[in-house]
Amino acid sequence: MRTASLLISLAAFAGMAAAKRGCRPDPANPGQGFYLIVQGDVLKSIAADFGTTVDELAKTNNIPQPDFIKTGTTIVVPCP
Repeated sequence: MRTASLLISLAAFAGMAAAKRGCRPDPANPGQGFYLIVQGDVLKSIAADFGTTVDELAKTNNIPQPDFIKTGTTIVVPCP
């Protein structure tokens, strides 16, 4: 039973780590960076991982339909 709990905890931790995204900092604009959209991404989860909102990402990146983002597109995100 203890082993099963440990495995579940490790799997949950691994899932959380995988959910976080990295960014490529923009040297010309401190606090901003770039993120490359990959298959399966949705703006809602990207916004959550970068501590912003869907509306803010859509506005910053001129995305007219936030429900439709294209794989391979690079967007501007908050980046430490």
